[in-house]
Amino acid sequence: MLVFSIFTYTLTASAHADLSSSSPAQGDVLETMPNEVRLTFTTSIDPTVFELDVRTQEGGSILTGEAEINSDKNELSAALLPDTSGDVQIIYSVISKDGHPIKGVIDFTVNKAVVVEEIETPIKEEVTTEEKISNEDMNMKLASVEKSSINATEQMTSSVSTLSAIIKFMYITSLLLLSGLLIWESRGFHTRFIPASQLFHLALLFLFTWSQARDFLTVFDHLTWGDLFLRTEVGQYWTAALVVTVIGLYIVGRNKIVDLSFVALLLLLKSLNSHAVASDFPFVTVGLNFIHLGLAAVWIGGLFILLTLWKQSEANNFLPVFSRAALFSVLALSVTGTIYALILAPYIDALWTTTWGYWLSAKILTVFGVFIVGGFIRRNMRINTDLTDNKLLYFDSGLALLILLIVGVLTQLSPS
Repeated sequence: MLVFSIFTYTLTASAHADLSSSSPAQGDVLETMPNEVRLTFTTSIDPTVFELDVRTQEGGSILTGEAEINSDKNELSAALLPDTSGDVQIIYSVISKDGHPIKGVIDFTVNKAVVVEEIETPIKEEVTTEEKISNEDMNMKLASVEKSSINATEQMTSSVSTLSAIIKFMYITSLLLLSGLLIWESRGFHTRFIPASQLFHLALLFLFTWSQARDFLTVFDHLTWGDLFLRTEVGQYWTAALVVTVIGLYIVGRNKIVDLSFVALLLLLKSLNSHAVASDFPFVTVGLNFIHLGLAAVWIGGLFILLTLWKQSEANNFLPVFSRAALFSVLALSVTGTIYALILAPYIDALWTTTWGYWLSAKILTVFGVFIVGGFIRRNMRINTDLTDNKLLYFDSGLALLILLIVGVLTQLSPS
């Protein structure tokens, strides 16, 4: 039942920075070149690394200086050369507050002759009703194309590949597994798999960081590895997580305080490098995210211990303790999950109008399945007081992994 923590974990998906407006807008036809271009985003962006260029159809830049970001960190602007005509493209690359790279292209035209011709050309023939309808349809299609173009460009890097979702799933699983095993170790339930889980998490952290960094270097034309890992906020969190994980190879196992401090630091770094930081109440959402991760770790680690205990008596001794922890966590998550939803949950229509909503709906159904299986497990405990039938436990673990896989997709999607 603790998988409810993972269910509430992704409610911050609305925190992606989308392009709110631009001047000029997509598809504008202007008489003269404006003095500047201005892009406004729905949330703040990383102020240290961003790219903005305006190019003619020949490929030459018409910026007169460096692009600037406003004090609210949600708007880019740049001055333009005058006396330019033809097709023009605004090309931008930014990093959203929650650490996602966003790249887009906005097209507009500066062509005074076309505008004058449209104004001065006399109407020689009466427009029929069919022609009016045709023109209206054409205008609607053009408006739809322009809107689709904007949505496609601003979300160019938000699409989810199968590989990236699998890597994210494996990374989150390794983080929760390592954290959960250490938490249960501090409670006196020892397992021989902690050193292996440390190496497993380190390997997947490297893989996850490499895959994310590769996406960033694809989006940005002039970003170096050094700038990515040392200047950007998301890169600094990656670097810190790698350093802490490597240090953990040498300090974990010394005593309970060291182990729990190591777990807390890992989960805090993950919470700070998530959608939670981009909300209107970051201290609240980061704190809730930290709690969710900790409780999810208890669940995943506990399931792993149950599945790997070789002696039946050891499993039977652990199961009642784990069951009580699950009950307490569900009560705590009911409160924190409600607060989380009130602050961050998107509009209800997103459940059936967006790709994000389809995946979230699938996860909700899977969570209900976990609750049902958990009820059968608890009923069997009251009857048999042991684990004579492990099939339900394996099924429950499979549903938990499925939810983690869905989370790997959801954390890369936006409901907007």
